[in-house]
Amino acid sequence: MSAPQGYSRAQIALHWIVAVLIIPQFLFNDAIGAAFHAAQNAEPIAFNAAAPLHIITGVAILVIVIWRMVLRFSRGAPAPVPTANPMMTKIAASVQHTMYLVLILMVVSGGMARFGGVGFAAGVHGALALVLALLILIHVAGAVKQQFVEKTGVIARMMKAAD
Repeated sequence: MSAPQGYSRAQIALHWIVAVLIIPQFLFNDAIGAAFHAAQNAEPIAFNAAAPLHIITGVAILVIVIWRMVLRFSRGAPAPVPTANPMMTKIAASVQHTMYLVLILMVVSGGMARFGGVGFAAGVHGALALVLALLILIHVAGAVKQQFVEKTGVIARMMKAAD
């Protein structure tokens, strides 16, 4: 299969939907953490709408990530934007693929912690949140560098569909 000239409307939409859904996951994660700790200590759990929303949003992110992966395997993705440093292209691909993996593992570990009561999974979930935050920073910094320093137009690829 030859690489498409750009991303499809669905690929672009799913990218930005995940980006938007991740923000409240970081901002409002204290509610689910408090509910988890209360459950672990057999304490009453005070209702907080942010806790079920965290779970629902996490599952939505999982579904969208899987959908994105199916589209990527079935439709393909455009070739990387040429850059001055080929190693940066490899790093960018590694960051993107690792983000997919981390997002999937976050939902699995969060589900194991919340619904399975697995304390270790809660620790993994928390550690993965830090890894994800770092990956997001690297991803955004790389896109900004390519767009404004190297002037590759990379951000336009995630703004306008090729189909």
